[in-house]
Parts: sequence; structure tokens; C-alpha cells
Amino acid sequence: MRGESMALLVVFFASLVVGQAISIGVGLMVERLVSPYAGLVTFIGCYFAMFWVTWRFAVRVTERPAQSDASVAVAEKR
Repeated sequence: MRGESMALLVVFFASLVVGQAISIGVGLMVERLVSPYAGLVTFIGCYFAMFWVTWRFAVRVTERPAQSDASVAVAEKR
């Protein structure tokens, strides 16, 4: 159990770093194309959205595959 939660945190932090770099890039691009205020608003929106997106991604990547009914029945007989 401890290894699974550690893997979840490692995947979360790694993907969060990548996601936040993307947020910065998008914010800077909008700032140059539109205005500094629009860039800031875009960055803040992306910044907070990345926490949700990367958590969902990390959970999906590290979750165990679902066992079929047959393998569950075999495991219960043991």
C-alpha cells in the first residue's frame, strides 16, 4: 500500500511540474498576443485547473487494473 501511494505522489508531482510549465507558456503567449491582464487571468485559470487535471491523470496512471470475475473467484478459493 505504501509503495502505491508513493508512486501516486511521484506521478502527480512530475506531471504537475510539466502542467505548470504549460500554464506559464500559455499565460505568456496570451500576455504577448492580447494584454497583460488577459495573460494573468489565463495563467491563474490554467494554474488551478492543472492541479485537478494532473491529480486525475496520476490516479488513472497508477490505479490497478480491474480484476475479472474469474480471477477473483480463483483468488477466493485459495
